[in-house]
Amino acid sequence: MKKRLNLLCVLMLLMMAVQIIIGFVLNFSEGAQAFKKGWDDGRNADATAAFDFCNDLLVPMLGLVCIFLFIRSFIAFVRFILNVNHDKVFVKENIPLLRWAGWGMMIPAIIYSVHDLVEHFPADNVYNSYMDDFVFGLFCLIVAEVFAIGLKLKEEQDLTI
Repeated sequence: MKKRLNLLCVLMLLMMAVQIIIGFVLNFSEGAQAFKKGWDDGRNADATAAFDFCNDLLVPMLGLVCIFLFIRSFIAFVRFILNVNHDKVFVKENIPLLRWAGWGMMIPAIIYSVHDLVEHFPADNVYNSYMDDFVFGLFCLIVAEVFAIGLKLKEEQDLTI
């Protein structure tokens, strides 16, 4: 049973890593193209260009927050897998790890979805791009609540005579 759980955790970890890597590669290539375009536009424009708070400051800051959340959720999920491998399944430490993994996947998916919808991207492209991250995060939150309930039942059983 433990081998099956380890196999499923490793499979989910690989899927999460692939999703994060693909997201970074796509965002990096788009960001590099946008940087080059901005660089060229800046060289050709006059010095009186106006500062756009949303595109010049807010979007890059939200991107950094999303990158931090993705990395934090990945680390939390790795720590959860290590706890499971060390036979620490129903312990209090796993509940916040799973919550971090869940919120760390859901919040960036929501931020990116809202940004893309505001930028008038087609809704089906937005759905296809971010729904899997959202569902994975939601699944981690559900599992965290199941672990919390299981831990509470285990503690109550340990207190009964």
